[in-house]
Amino acid sequence: MAEEKKKTLGRRRTECKLIDNKAAREVTFSKLHRGMFRKASELAILCGAEVAIITFSPHGNPFVFGHPSPDAVINRYLSGGVVNQASEAAAAAAALHTVNERKKQYEDAVSKLEEVSRVEIEAGKRRAAAGNSDGRMWWNEDVDDGMGLEELLYYADSLERLMKMIADRVGSKPRA
Repeated sequence: MAEEKKKTLGRRRTECKLIDNKAAREVTFSKLHRGMFRKASELAILCGAEVAIITFSPHGNPFVFGHPSPDAVINRYLSGGVVNQASEAAAAAAALHTVNERKKQYEDAVSKLEEVSRVEIEAGKRRAAAGNSDGRMWWNEDVDDGMGLEELLYYADSLERLMKMIADRVGSKPRA
């Protein structure tokens, strides 16, 4: 049984040095900082650790991750590792405030949706009351409903232009 040689190099450890190509450096930062945040999140969830990471991109943009929050972890570090009940309470209050804000935004969106639905239902009822109960669309309706002579002439001219544009696009001659 002859041993076959590997065709690929496989996964290799890259040399840890500054990447010369600026675009490649930015792509690498983008991928690695997301992975680092994911690992920090796993550490916090699986082990109950408090984690804070602050990184700056090559462009100088800050990226922050913290569990339970970056401020709580940094404050604990600055206080010498002492658990500060006030900072924990402040973090919990901030989280509750954020949840309440999101809940209010959700309720506002639901009420707007209900309002739009109500307006659409009322419009449908008005159309039904106006004689459009057979499900016809507005373009199938009679055009003489309150239109004056000038509006009718403009409407007819617009229809003729539309027919000409459609005929030009299709490549056939317009009907007379």
